[in-house]
Amino acid sequence: MFSSAHIIGALAILITLSWIWDKASDDALNKIERQNNEAGDASDNDRFRFDLCPDGMWDFGARKCTRSASGGRD
Repeated sequence: MFSSAHIIGALAILITLSWIWDKASDDALNKIERQNNEAGDASDNDRFRFDLCPDGMWDFGARKCTRSASGGRD
């Protein structure tokens, strides 16, 4: 049958695999949370800059305020 050394070895392998699985899931969750925080910060920054921009001057594609060239046309 199985000796106690085999059973202890199998348990050690299962515990190690369980720890690796748990560590990998924590790393994945941390990465997703970090990306969500960066997206929220970028959104807050864009909203702040949008609020400071005069009406009609916000370029949504470039995500910035475009100001007309100084001096105008001749």
